[in-house]
Amino acid sequence: MPGKHVILVAEDDADTAAMLEELLTLEGYEVEMTATAGGALDALAERRFHAVLLDLTMPGMTTDRFVSELAGLGARSPLLIFSARLPHETQAIAERLSAAALIPKPVDIDVLLGTLARVALAAAGEGG
Repeated sequence: MPGKHVILVAEDDADTAAMLEELLTLEGYEVEMTATAGGALDALAERRFHAVLLDLTMPGMTTDRFVSELAGLGARSPLLIFSARLPHETQAIAERLSAAALIPKPVDIDVLLGTLARVALAAAGEGG
């Protein structure tokens, strides 16, 4: 049951963030939101999430620095990277971060929800 799953959404576009927060809440997830790279890093340093929806281009630092600091955290939460970047760029970053999934923008809601459910259930099975 997704009601027990806690999801971090790191998205700086206000419209996209609001849509994701509403959608995931309606689906029964507990949602924590952040709109900055620093906020995402702080949240990931504080706790483990069942899944993290992560936009790679966030205000507050360059993507390279953000990815480097995120990799340095050794984040225990599964990452779902969603990005409008070129697939080969996103793939290289996803591999560096051992991301659970890549979701291209614009986001296909059915793909997002199906992937999120699979990843969150797997994380819950690992004691998340």
